[in-house]
Formats: sequence, C-alpha cells, structure tokens
Amino acid sequence: MTDRIILDSLEVECVIGIFDWERENEQKVLIDLTLDCDMTLPAKTDDIKDAVDYKAISKEIIALLEPSRFYLIEKMAEEVAKLCLSHKGVERMTVKISKPEAIRGSKNVSVEITRPKDGTLIFLGVGGNIDPERNLQDGMKLICERFAVLAVSPTYKSPAWGVKESQPDYLNLAVKAVTDKDLFATRAEIRWIEELLGRKRTLDKFSPRTIDIDLLMYGDLVSEDEAGTLPHPQILTQQFVYAPMMDIAHDVIVPGEGRALCDISPAYNDISLELEKVNL
Repeated sequence: MTDRIILDSLEVECVIGIFDWERENEQKVLIDLTLDCDMTLPAKTDDIKDAVDYKAISKEIIALLEPSRFYLIEKMAEEVAKLCLSHKGVERMTVKISKPEAIRGSKNVSVEITRPKDGTLIFLGVGGNIDPERNLQDGMKLICERFAVLAVSPTYKSPAWGVKESQPDYLNLAVKAVTDKDLFATRAEIRWIEELLGRKRTLDKFSPRTIDIDLLMYGDLVSEDEAGTLPHPQILTQQFVYAPMMDIAHDVIVPGEGRALCDISPAYNDISLELEKVNL
C-alpha cells in the first residue's frame, strides 16, 4: 500500500495530563495523521463517495478529543487510531500526537503509533554480514513497505556462528509487525526482499549473506514443514535472536509453550557467544 492521505497539525484544545493543573486547564494538542488507503477508484471516478472522507475524520477527532479527559497521550493516540480505522477504505494509519511545551526546555513532546485495520501479528529476525549496515537499513525500508511495522529492536553485533572459516561479524535485529497476508504469501514477501537485496542461497547454510530474514512467529501458529518451523527454534537457542526479541516481545506468549518469552529460559547452542549492542 503506497497511497496515503496526510493531515498535518490538526489542533485541539482539551484536558490531557496527570498533574493537578493539567486536570483543571485545557491544553493544545496537535494531531498528525497518515492514512493508508487505495485511491485507485476515487482517482478514476472523481467521486467523494469512493474516497476516504478525511474532513469527516478530522471532525470526528475533534468531537472525540475536545470533551475528553485522558491522562496519557498514548491512550489518546490509541483512541484516534481506532476512530480512523473504523472508516471504510482506511487500511492502516499512523498518528502522532504532540503536546507543545509539555516539558520545560523542550518545544514539544509527542508519541507516534501505527496500527493496521486487521491482520496477523508476526515477528521477524533480520541479520547479515555482507555490508550489513547498508543492507539492514535497506532491508528495513522494504519491510516497512510490505508490512505494518509496530516495533524494531536495537541492533546487535556478534561473531559469525557455526562457520568453518573466518567471516565478518553479523548484525541482527528483530521486528514486530502485522501482515494481512497468509503464511505462504508472508514467506514469499520475505523471500522477495532477500532476493532484491542480493541474497544468494547455497548448499552451505552458514555462508555469508547480504541479508537473512527469518519468520520467527506467525500469530499463534505452531507448524513444521519444508519452509521452516514456527515458532523459529533459534528464538531460544541463539543469543542474537533471543536478545532482540526480548527487547520487543518479552511479554508475548510463545506459541506451543503457553508462557511469555520472558518466563522461558533460553538454551543457547553456544553459551560463550557474546553480543554487542550497536547503533545502526
């Protein structure tokens, strides 16, 4: 989905905050919206009935927020997201809510969330050791285009594991996202991204690679076939998968285990493998 409606700096006066003075006085908040929608039909018909009515959405947001008394802008953002996604044609949306001058010395504080209309929660493990900085950045751009990304872990550097000859260090991270595609199509999207970035598959499964994208979880599915095992076993056997997953999915129930990831002790294949958190 590449068609987007963008609404900048919708201004609303409302009660928002946790302090006593914030509960007594209205403050200004600014709402920025990005609405993902298919504009093919309205572009052909030139008829408002076929388009997402962003004027109606903005009026509904104002009507929702002006009398509201939320304590957190995080909660406010979630309610705005629900409102937008209730409109026909909006498939995914991003909302940023800002409180100007909420903190002394800062011009603005804001939160931003992205929510899809529906879909399956997935987790991806992304890594590589051939020009990994560039390839992981390019890979994340493509992942964000194909999936609704909700969270990205910090990046970790670690020595190549399981190799027979010396290789460059790997960079790895984890991604939390939502897909509206079935399992087959999700795997096809992942393979397409890998091939686009020059991934070469050989008989040596430990060979260097530009990028490696593993589907770690697909909803609550537990399965094993030629395409792979879900949940991915390396979640609990490799530090470079477990650590980034703990950053973004520590409280997620691991399918087949019935327990949150943080309540499961990993059994590393190589307990001596060391990780270093790096800036990508």
